[in-house]
Amino acid sequence: MEDQEMQLKVKRVTDKFTESMYVLANEPSIALYRLQEHVRRSLPELVQHKTDMQSWEEQSQGAIYTVEYACRKRALDPGMLKDGGEKHSSGI
Repeated sequence: MEDQEMQLKVKRVTDKFTESMYVLANEPSIALYRLQEHVRRSLPELVQHKTDMQSWEEQSQGAIYTVEYACRKRALDPGMLKDGGEKHSSGI
């Protein structure tokens, strides 16, 4: 009889302990801490990707402006046509 009582008490204690550990492990502040850890680890890589993308965008814009300028200049230059054909540029 006493053994069964002791087993019941031990089971209650272990159940309460398990429940407490579960609540503690899933507490919102711990979730926020884990989220903060993730952001702190990921942020430097994301910043590097952003700066790389901005650099590529600047280079692309420069190339686009160059091509647009060349196309406009070619379309507006009356000396581009010679003897019914195109004037070839050796500088390209």
